[in-house]
Amino acid sequence: MFELYRKRQLGDNLGDTFTFFKNYGKNFFKIFFITNGAFLLLFAIVIYTLLKVNFEHIQESGLENNQLKSDLLEYFNHNEGLVVALIFICVFLFFIMSLFNYAYPVLYLKLIAAGQEDLEVNDLSASFFKVLFKLIKFSIGYLFLVFPVLIIALIILFFLCFIIIGIPLLMIALPALFTFLNLHFYSYLTEEKRFFESLKHAYDLVKLDFWNTIGTTFIIMMIMQFVQFAITMCLYFVGMFIALAYLIGNSASDNTNTVEPSPLLIGFITIVVIVLIVLGNIFNNIIIVNQGMIYYSLESGDKQESKSIDLIGDTTNE
Repeated sequence: MFELYRKRQLGDNLGDTFTFFKNYGKNFFKIFFITNGAFLLLFAIVIYTLLKVNFEHIQESGLENNQLKSDLLEYFNHNEGLVVALIFICVFLFFIMSLFNYAYPVLYLKLIAAGQEDLEVNDLSASFFKVLFKLIKFSIGYLFLVFPVLIIALIILFFLCFIIIGIPLLMIALPALFTFLNLHFYSYLTEEKRFFESLKHAYDLVKLDFWNTIGTTFIIMMIMQFVQFAITMCLYFVGMFIALAYLIGNSASDNTNTVEPSPLLIGFITIVVIVLIVLGNIFNNIIIVNQGMIYYSLESGDKQESKSIDLIGDTTNE
């Protein structure tokens, strides 16, 4: 059984993150893809529909910008209901999927910490809907209370970058703020604490082992950013090659003034967008699990202390 509540150093936080995925990765991502499958399918349909509409109007209008803009505006004016519906569906799906994907690693680790093994989709779905109202309250509190303060702090830090001291401060502050927000979220969902109680608790946790904590966060963020950038650039060059081959093939045809709405090209763009969304969520899950290693490591002192008290009580009863 994977032990979450144990004291970790920087290397342990990183090592245990990958050990967790070695032990639970198959089950973790199986549930992730099953629950996200319906959302991603709907996203793909909406994206494909929007791309098809745009390509059809490019074909009808040619490549003249003014005529293209006029035709697109005329289409949207005559199909306001469809456009509004597609935008609403995209926003709603993005909001629900974002809530679930951000909470998913936290809820998964919470169930593992409670001693549950071989988790199923129903376990995570039930946990998610149980805390859905808390997630909505957290989103509102974060948006209107925490986010404005963070923006002001980041603006001050960026201005400080004009002097030498601002650059190292920014390198320390960014992972520190990121860890603070994630510990706040872990504390809010894992323990029975209110919004401001968990906020204060997260602040106390960050101070508990500051350099180890932000060092772990900085390294895992750099690793994930590098891997994600490499994959994104590969997809970008493949996309450029396909688009170039498509344009060359189209220009070689008899009708050189229009662009044919190729289902292959539209399908490829749709797949790339979906793949990037999936990769973004996978890398985000890895980072949030890593933050979980930090959270349970920092909480291990209180947990071990409470276990010792329980053992003393059991000895006394004997």
